[in-house]
Amino acid sequence: MSKIMIAVDLSSYSASVIAAGMELARSTKSPVTITSILDKNAEVIPVIETVSPSADELNGRLQDIIAHLETYREAYPDVTISVTATLGNPKEDILEQAAEEGTTTLVIGTHGRTGLDHLLIGSTAEFVIRHASIPVLVVPYRKERH
Repeated sequence: MSKIMIAVDLSSYSASVIAAGMELARSTKSPVTITSILDKNAEVIPVIETVSPSADELNGRLQDIIAHLETYREAYPDVTISVTATLGNPKEDILEQAAEEGTTTLVIGTHGRTGLDHLLIGSTAEFVIRHASIPVLVVPYRKERH
């Protein structure tokens, strides 16, 4: 049986990534795991003149993320959905979680950053595509045209 994992970063277009994954899930009658992995390096390492969040604050943020992702159950009642949120290394943990859960297809978004932004931030989607042993559906960021 097929299993789909949708990995999101909760950016403004995560709903588009989830919608694409749900469309695939509906067409293949597959269960879905929606996951978000807070980057431990970005969350824990203090930025100049700021304080790292406490363990309680991080746990609270993870619970908030899970609560947000749970709302997609109502939007897609015809799809079996589970949600997860963890603190870790998104690039590696997405692949590890997919392997552990027997995922057959990954769905991930890409911001389409280039140049210095891409070099400094890195591309989770690019890493996942290069290292995945299963198919990856990449949903590109598209600016809304008015």
